[in-house]
Amino acid sequence: MATLTRVGREDALRITRVVELRDQLVGAVLAAMEGATPMGFASLAEVEAFLVSTTGEEVAARGTQGKIHHVDPRMLVSWVRDTIGDAELAASLDVVVDSERPYFFLVPEMKQLIAERLAQCEAAQSQE
Repeated sequence: MATLTRVGREDALRITRVVELRDQLVGAVLAAMEGATPMGFASLAEVEAFLVSTTGEEVAARGTQGKIHHVDPRMLVSWVRDTIGDAELAASLDVVVDSERPYFFLVPEMKQLIAERLAQCEAAQSQE
C-alpha cells in the first residue's frame, strides 16, 4: 500500500472540513431484515468511522441481525478527489479499488489510507 506524502496546514484544514449537505457522500447500512438505510457523510472523518471491516462469515453468523456498512468505492474515490480535494488520497484509494477484489477485502485498506491521511492532517494542524 502506498504511503501518503505529508500535508501542510492549509491542505489539512481543507481535507478535514465539513462539507455542505449537497456535497455529502452517501453510503448505506445494509441489513437483511431492514434493507438499506442511507447515510450521509459530511467529512472524511465520518467516512473513516463508518467503514467497518466485516467478513461475509461474520455477517452470516449474525443471521438476520447482520449489517454491512457500505460506501461505493468508486463514489468514495470521486468524492475524495472532487469534493474533499485530495488528489493523492483519491489516487491511492483508486489503486485499492482497481484491484477489483470483493468489498470485504477493500474496506481495511481504504480505512487505513483514510486514517493515515487524517492523522497527518491532525499533526499538521497541531504544529502551528
